[in-house]
Amino acid sequence: MSTYSSTDGRSPDGTVSCRSDSDGAVLLGREHEKQLVETLLTDLAHQGRVLHLSGAAGTGKSALIRYAAASAEHRGIRVLSATWAPSERSLPNSALHGLLRPELVRADRLPAAERAVLDSAFGGGPTAPEPADLAAAALKLLVTAPGPVLLCIDDLDRLDTVSRGALSAMASLCATSRVSMIVTERAASASLSAPDLLTATLDDLPDPPARALLVRAGRTTGYTEAQLVLSLARGNPLALTELSLGSGPLGDAAGFGMLSATSRLAESYAEDLRDLSEPARTVLLVAALSASPVARDILDASSLLLGSGHDARTGLTESVARGLVTEDGETTGECRRLLFPQPLVRPAILYLEPASRRMAAHSVLGRSLTSAPHAAWHTARCTAGPDEELAQQLEVLADGPCSGTDLLVALAALESASRLSPDPELQANRLLRAAELAVDRGLVDQSLRLGQQIDTAALGALGRALQLWVHDLIPGNTVVGRERIAELCEAARAVSQQDPVLAQKLLYAAARRCWWQQTGLGERRTVRQAFESLRSGPSDVLDLSVMALTDPLSALRPPEPHPVPGLREEDEANLIAQVAHLTNDLDRAAPLYVKAEAALRADGRYGRLPQAIVPRAMGQIWLGSQWDTVHALTEEGRTVAEQTGQPEWVARATGARAVVLALQGDHEQALACAAEVEEYSLRTGLNRQLHLASLARALTASGTGRYAEAYARLRALFAEPAGPYAYEDFWAVVFLAEAAFPAGETEDARSVVKRLASLTDSGCPPLVERMLAYAEAVIAPDEEAESRYLRALGPGVETWPLLHGMALFGYGAWLRRRRQVTTSRTPLATAESVFRALGVRSRADQAASELRATGHTTPVQSAGEGADTVGDDVAQVLSPQQLTTARLAARGLSNRAIAEQLRLSPRTVASHLYQIFPKLGVASRAGLAARLGAEAE
Repeated sequence: MSTYSSTDGRSPDGTVSCRSDSDGAVLLGREHEKQLVETLLTDLAHQGRVLHLSGAAGTGKSALIRYAAASAEHRGIRVLSATWAPSERSLPNSALHGLLRPELVRADRLPAAERAVLDSAFGGGPTAPEPADLAAAALKLLVTAPGPVLLCIDDLDRLDTVSRGALSAMASLCATSRVSMIVTERAASASLSAPDLLTATLDDLPDPPARALLVRAGRTTGYTEAQLVLSLARGNPLALTELSLGSGPLGDAAGFGMLSATSRLAESYAEDLRDLSEPARTVLLVAALSASPVARDILDASSLLLGSGHDARTGLTESVARGLVTEDGETTGECRRLLFPQPLVRPAILYLEPASRRMAAHSVLGRSLTSAPHAAWHTARCTAGPDEELAQQLEVLADGPCSGTDLLVALAALESASRLSPDPELQANRLLRAAELAVDRGLVDQSLRLGQQIDTAALGALGRALQLWVHDLIPGNTVVGRERIAELCEAARAVSQQDPVLAQKLLYAAARRCWWQQTGLGERRTVRQAFESLRSGPSDVLDLSVMALTDPLSALRPPEPHPVPGLREEDEANLIAQVAHLTNDLDRAAPLYVKAEAALRADGRYGRLPQAIVPRAMGQIWLGSQWDTVHALTEEGRTVAEQTGQPEWVARATGARAVVLALQGDHEQALACAAEVEEYSLRTGLNRQLHLASLARALTASGTGRYAEAYARLRALFAEPAGPYAYEDFWAVVFLAEAAFPAGETEDARSVVKRLASLTDSGCPPLVERMLAYAEAVIAPDEEAESRYLRALGPGVETWPLLHGMALFGYGAWLRRRRQVTTSRTPLATAESVFRALGVRSRADQAASELRATGHTTPVQSAGEGADTVGDDVAQVLSPQQLTTARLAARGLSNRAIAEQLRLSPRTVASHLYQIFPKLGVASRAGLAARLGAEAE
């Protein structure tokens, strides 16, 4: 008995199918078709039916055959299969014989008439049997053995003519037996008929299963390559499993924005190209290779390639009649275009044609195309020596936006232009431009390959500078010793006259290293001195970025940047947003990051995308009213950064997630993320992320009542920092002030806040101003606290929901301690509402507890809202303050921890518990936990 199988789990047309635990086939997508298969097999218990599947090459017909065969075997159904083989297509009955061969051992059980029909068909009898007689005999043979049978016929339209006729006739007889058929063809068959025929046409896969299949195939190495393949495959399962960028130079297909075909992809279309005339074959080759779709150019080039005696127009007519190309009906005259209805046919044609024919086609296209840059592409493909004029024409193909598959054209053109460059400096600049483009799009392997081709030996100081810039350009290369900062500055000085743009890039790279590596004053001073010595004229956005990366406090009030010639609008927006972000001007940064992110996505610049979405996510911690956006952005930022080779941004996204999780009270996950960030910092030496990890650990500690530990962790961030105060330090001071009172460190915290405030005397962004105002209020003496809280809660504080909620809670708690119970309820209730909207469960619960301590009663919340519930009898026995104390004690907190949370003395907590135990009839904390039930969890 024959079944469909494959050692690598791939079907002949590319869709991956594998065994599940139930030993059935797992098929991505195709839910409707799988249901048809199940219907076919279920009905087979009573009678046979036929399922006809049609679809273009590579759409997964063979995968469904495999699925049906596996499902049938799992049910104990015999499975027989047949498919076409090119070498047997001319042999009558070859496919039918292959299908029935396992059953022919029982042919002697057949009546003489049927046995004679089979002998005549397979034994070379004097006359060929009629298809109907052969079908009846074959069906009779199948039912000689007990049990149902499933016949799997793949590519019926490609089988030998006699087998195809017999199988078509057999389909009409299946209803009289327990034999079912599943048949696949490229097109819907008008000749195939059967009672209750089931039919389905396989279209391309939708996005989710297409992405899953691409991941399972494992041919792509990064996010951008995956996006390219998804765009080019258009849901075709075979293309999804076969296309990839590879590690070498781009091939001929890059000229029209396509990846090269593999042997499996090409063979799936080989039959469609069989038996073409010489003119048709030539026109198809030229049309497939041409970087321009203009019909007149393609026909002219085809005529040159064919020579006299052949008419290219007849070849085009034949190709159109075969459905391989179409003429664009929307254009007329000289502008008519030739289009391929099946785009994957183009690279398949190139694969199947020998290199000599492709080279000849390039030559005639170079002479025929009216577009100079496109003609240059073809001429360059068959030019060996240097040619600067040709190289300059090729560079035009890389000008302008390179979104989508245009990226392939631009990269191939630049690499080809560099190969033709007679001047080593021009060659290096073109390779550098290609490497920058690859990095910009997130193609790390391609950028490395291109950068390695730069011959620095022949370029002196410029070569050294280019080498440094390319190395710093490659994602992940920030992990280098700090001596690289001085090298970058020296290289910038050396080439400042020859290439001022490159000098500015080198200084930006040095400043970026200062920021990632948390360098000391020495390295930052080196960069600033080089920056000051080379800067001339008004500051542009790159100058401001250098300032913000080396000393953010010097850029708190930056001037309006001078435009940078040639800098894209989204790049300028991203750099301005970076400056604002580094100085905690998150309100200004947010819309700029949104603008930059949209442009980067639209242009396919995935290499830059994490640099916009991760900072935007961090800003949303303070600006967002709900943190679902933060989680979504950090998750996407982490994924894209991981798949574009940017581990520093992976760590940054993970650190931001750790902070949010800690604030939300998900302490276990927060600590896991913090540990991941710390491991990365230890491994790479880039300690910028440690501030985020420390912040997350401190918030976890304070969230569980360990205020002394929280304060110690936060205070360490302000102990003569290696880097300048900015960013996370201003975040940390807010939480340091909160932990100071219960940790007994109020005076020390005042000194820290005072020092930070003095650093911003010249002005600071609104958020920083409110952060400092809140920190000052929390640690202020009682006689000053209210005025400071009111300042922190001044107009506009709602812009920063987290800070708003914290200030409301702090003010409300201060009012309650001052016995202004009624007045305290409004800020406490509002704080709880703000925290719950954000998803800050621990702080919302703390606000609710503080609110209950004022005697305020609220409706019982559901467990889904994070509120604790307690029996009415307990609520009636205990006062609000006692109830809050009982809950905390039932959760295992010590008297000191409870006192820190409720801002009471441990003696007062002990007094409360002394009264609570007899009221509830318990004698210990364990009894209290049992009495309050779920609250002790």
